[in-house]
Amino acid sequence: MGQDRDVAMGLSVKAMIFFEAKLLLLRKNDGKTVSHWEFPGGGLRRGENFLDGLYREVKEETGLSVHVDGLAGTWQYRKRNGQFLNGVIYTATATRQEVMISSEHTDYAWVRPDELNQYPIHASLHTALRQMEKIPAFSTELLKEFLTAPREAARE
Repeated sequence: MGQDRDVAMGLSVKAMIFFEAKLLLLRKNDGKTVSHWEFPGGGLRRGENFLDGLYREVKEETGLSVHVDGLAGTWQYRKRNGQFLNGVIYTATATRQEVMISSEHTDYAWVRPDELNQYPIHASLHTALRQMEKIPAFSTELLKEFLTAPREAARE
């Protein structure tokens, strides 16, 4: 592992992308029999700001162009190796529904709030959603529906 990657914490940007009252989830290509689902996004490059990193990651992973609506929340997750992953989640609206997934993922789904419990999400995002539920400032009813929907966390 290079010296640039040997850090105590990482920084990630993710997008809760909506299209016609549904939320986009991507199934991680991690070689496991039951892979977890996650929001599009990933790590920032050196010198990259949050929004530039978000637009780049969303385009790379989904082929989508999005309109960023705002900041949804921040979170911190301690990985099994002791490193911390710090994240910023934005809400965004897709300009179209057709997704072209990258090799990082094996599938995608547009889900309604009542379907969210059928998709085990990564433990770090489960933590993020729990933290976001505590913030009273979420303005849209749709976002509130997703934040309060039952869900299952996948293991890291």
